[in-house]
Amino acid sequence: MHPAIKTLLLCILIGATFGTYLYFTYDHRFIRIAVNVLSSVNIGSLMTLLIWYRGYFINRFTNAVLKVIVMILLLILVALTGTELTLIMRAGIMGEPFVPFSAGSIYILNILVVMVIAIPIYVSEEWKSMANARMLQQQYRLLQLEQQQTAFELELLRAKINPHFLYNMHNTIAGLISQDPAKAEELVLLLSKFFRFTLNKDSVTCHPVKDELDIITTYLHMQQIRYGNRMRYTIHADPDTLHRQMPSFILQPLVENAVKHGIETMAADGDIDVQISLQGTQLVIRIADSGPAFPDIPGTGMGLQMVMNKLKLLYADNYTIELNNTPEKYVRIIIPGNSDNVARG
Repeated sequence: MHPAIKTLLLCILIGATFGTYLYFTYDHRFIRIAVNVLSSVNIGSLMTLLIWYRGYFINRFTNAVLKVIVMILLLILVALTGTELTLIMRAGIMGEPFVPFSAGSIYILNILVVMVIAIPIYVSEEWKSMANARMLQQQYRLLQLEQQQTAFELELLRAKINPHFLYNMHNTIAGLISQDPAKAEELVLLLSKFFRFTLNKDSVTCHPVKDELDIITTYLHMQQIRYGNRMRYTIHADPDTLHRQMPSFILQPLVENAVKHGIETMAADGDIDVQISLQGTQLVIRIADSGPAFPDIPGTGMGLQMVMNKLKLLYADNYTIELNNTPEKYVRIIIPGNSDNVARG
């Protein structure tokens, strides 16, 4: 039962008890009981409202003792106001003239009753408020720590991607310098462009799809210089997806896997196809290649594992990743189409 209802019921009980006492000892009219119940309801309602909305009156004071003093003064005012309201109502019900401040010792009695009932309730509610405030503060601190941990782990994943890719491209450039200096120079410029993406986006968790496509287009262009006619690639994104938010550097490891385990392992030519579309409010990312099938136990490669870890950190369980071999080999990721759905810790 709500504490306010309990308080009002207690006031009604006190009013009925006191009214019954007066009925048998002083005024043998049932109206006496009704008037006392009405008085208790008036005072109890004002008292309850004061306790629940005490923040408007006492939160401006920082000193705890001063808060208690102000609350006691307000409770005295409640008792006096409730008594006067009862006198007004009683005059109307019984057809008597209303005389202000004519209750005499009833004022003292009502003040004492209010203090006995209200002060324990006030103290209890203050303790509850303080406990709730401490709990919310602890939850907020925990949330901050979780967010910091998530950001740190994401930066670790990014740090793993960049050196791994740099190592591969360094070997490629070294091989091209003597064989085809022009291509080596072009590859150096593309690599510089790629790492500008990395530096500019280093602290960004999510960015527009078009920015992610710029990254993989640059990457695939570099790989096409390396593999020549052995590699073909296509990239298609629905126009409606270009300004949607997606995790930064989430496609590059998948495209790198397609090159490494698809093109690199094949003697014949190979194809890579990247498609991004909308499925309702979900963003669907599909990367297909013509290379060998995925192993029976996928997810052991570093690139794919880093992507899965990043999706888990960002979206918790609100994403889908699927590896398919037949009739076509592809990896498909479905994520919310807006960065508002990124997990916050």
